[in-house]
Amino acid sequence: MNFDRIAPFYRIMESVTAGGKLQECRLSFLQELPTPHKVLILGDGNGRCLAELVRRFPNADFTSVDSSQKMLKLSQKRLWKLFGDAPQIQFLHADAREVQLPERTFDLIVTHFFLDCFKADELEALIPKIADAAAPNANWLLADFRVAAKGTAKVRSQIILKMLYGFFRTVTNLSADRLTPPDGILRRAGYSIKERRIFEAGLLHSDWWTATHQ
Repeated sequence: MNFDRIAPFYRIMESVTAGGKLQECRLSFLQELPTPHKVLILGDGNGRCLAELVRRFPNADFTSVDSSQKMLKLSQKRLWKLFGDAPQIQFLHADAREVQLPERTFDLIVTHFFLDCFKADELEALIPKIADAAAPNANWLLADFRVAAKGTAKVRSQIILKMLYGFFRTVTNLSADRLTPPDGILRRAGYSIKERRIFEAGLLHSDWWTATHQ
């Protein structure tokens, strides 16, 4: 997968296709979240979510992992403009499936619109790996697409998802060709859902998961 080709246009693409809905999902639980000390954010792209996390939790340490070097540069540029040379932010250019992460370290994991990029077998390996990097009391935020429950909303979401996967597989060599809900894998990795919020007629959701062994 390589998101470098769309990095310069991603912000415009998101605004045109989804307005502010994706960002609304990303930030849904930010006001209620307990203050973290160490934050791991994966696949944040151009840094819009990371910027809000830093603004909300200025004393936390952040590690941002992205496989797109151009996305990371955009994120670094955004954060530098907003906060200057922030020493508490570490940017890692790496594939999440291969990156080496410290164990039992991060008390907040953030994977917004990221897990939907992977096939089921990849998620079976990736989610436990991320969970191993989490502290025993970790919170895990994720926002993603979903198939609506029924009726025209379900048909609409299926059509939109088919179009999205077709586009991103063509342009970025996206690994997945369909959406794999990660719920079962998260539970097996030791997490339970605290709250789920549904947006855009069932097309989007924002989740707050907590470690069951905290």
